[in-house]
Order: sequence, then structure tokens, then C-alpha cells
Amino acid sequence: MRPPYFDNSLLELGTGLHFTTPAPPDVADLRHLASNDPWRVLPCILANLQQGRFDVSGRLVKLMHEVRDADVWNACATLLSYAAPYSVIRELEASSERLLAPRHSPYTRRYFCEILSCSAGVWGMPHLIHHYRQLKDRKVEAEVEYYISQVLEVEPGPIAKGPRVLWESNGLPPPFEESAPVLLVEEYLVLLQNTFQGLVSSQRLHEQEALIEGGRLDIRGIAQRLLKRIHTGEHLDRIAMGRMLLEATTGLDCRAFFDESGRLQNLTAAAIVEDFLERGDADRYQPGVRYFFGHRIPD
Repeated sequence: MRPPYFDNSLLELGTGLHFTTPAPPDVADLRHLASNDPWRVLPCILANLQQGRFDVSGRLVKLMHEVRDADVWNACATLLSYAAPYSVIRELEASSERLLAPRHSPYTRRYFCEILSCSAGVWGMPHLIHHYRQLKDRKVEAEVEYYISQVLEVEPGPIAKGPRVLWESNGLPPPFEESAPVLLVEEYLVLLQNTFQGLVSSQRLHEQEALIEGGRLDIRGIAQRLLKRIHTGEHLDRIAMGRMLLEATTGLDCRAFFDESGRLQNLTAAAIVEDFLERGDADRYQPGVRYFFGHRIPD
């Protein structure tokens, strides 16, 4: 059971990558990592990651092997996405099929898609497309199409919309003729591959760099697009993503972005982002490189 100080943490519309309320003084004590209670382990990992101690992130992979609980996996996925070195995420990806076997819910594979998209590694995009190919549930496919769009498209476009649909007749004469929808999945996969390869080629991206919204990760660009979306109120999912990226990279406290019901507080959120941009703090962060709370994530 989540402790009160962690109750709303690691939630996009909650307190994000901060603690809900002040954590106990010993929350970062490494002895908690050996606990059988994941809700002692996870706050300890977050506290250490906030201080730039990235070696604790390997415990997240072990935790996913030990515990089959959606809330725990959600928390692990968020921390891996925004704070784990790519070496740790590669380790998780290498064991993904073992974690999925022998039987799994269609939603289980979605976790790996989320981690690969939010961690934004150029190296991870082929793995993300591979996972997409394996999906058999249309609702999950639509969620993963959003994840892929988040990496490859500046704004939600053809990739976010998913495969085109054709209506195929059964060939019978009226009134017996019926039509069924057919998703043009192979065409869509070609779109994904061509878009990805085009970005890598045109921007000369290296596999260890981070690619987000159709370009090399640039926290200034993320913040500028976030501010525009806050003003217009469009694409709430991209607003939540931008908030998490900004908060993860800088450690900026964005808890006031949303109220207790998860509603966007436009004026407050805009003021936080405007202040960040006006201070020039974005100059501290090298494009293409991931940071967590101002600490460069090692790889």
C-alpha cells in the first residue's frame, strides 16, 4: 500500500516526480532497497535518483520480475522512462519476452512501449516498433500509436491516427452484402520506418541520443511547445508529457500544474514554464542528452 507521502507521486496528473508530502528523513537509506514491500523500495529509489544516484535504477528491473501488480509496474515504468540509464532499459528490454511469458494480458506489453517511448532513445525505436507488431488488441494498439507519435511527430498527425482503414466487401449481392473494416497495418509500419529513418538521417542522430517530438531532445523546445499548448488547452496528453519531461530534466516543481481532480491549472502552469524560460535555465542542458533533476543520466 502506498504511503501517504507517496500517494500521488509518479502520476502525470498528480505530483509527478516529486513526493506528495515531505518524505521521512531516512527515505533514501539504501537498506530500503532490500525490502519485500515495493512501497518502501520505490520511494527510496526516487529519493536517490533525485540526488543523481542512478545505480539504484537496476532495482526497478528486479522489482518488475518479483512483483506482478499494475500499480507497482506503473511506478517502475515511470521511473525507468525518465531516470534510468539506457543500459538499464536495455537490460529490461532484453528480458521483456521472459516477463511476458507464458501468458500475459494485452496490456502487459504496453509497459515496454511506454518505457521505450518516454525514455526516447534512438536505439529503442526499432524495439518499440517490434512490440507494436506483436500487439493483438486494438485498444492497446491505439495507445501505443500515441506513444510512437510522441517520439516521431512534433504534433499528433498520421502516426497518432494509426493505420488507415479500408472497408472490404464480402462480395455478396445486395441485400446480403456486408463490409468489414481492414486496417492497413503494413502500410502503417512502412510509415513508421520511413519517418524514423528520415529523422535519423536528416538530423544525424546517434543511437544513444534522445529523440522526442520529431527531433533531438531539446528542453527549451519542449518548454516552448508546452507553454503554447497550455495557452490553447490543446492536446492535454502532450501537456502531461511535456510537464513530465520538464520536471524530470530539471527537477522543477510542477505539482501545481493540475488540481486534485487532475484538471489543468492553465494560469499557474503557464507561469511556471514562463519563469523557467525567462531565467534561461534551458542553457544548462545539452540537446540529445537526458537529465534527471539536473543530473546528467550516465550511459
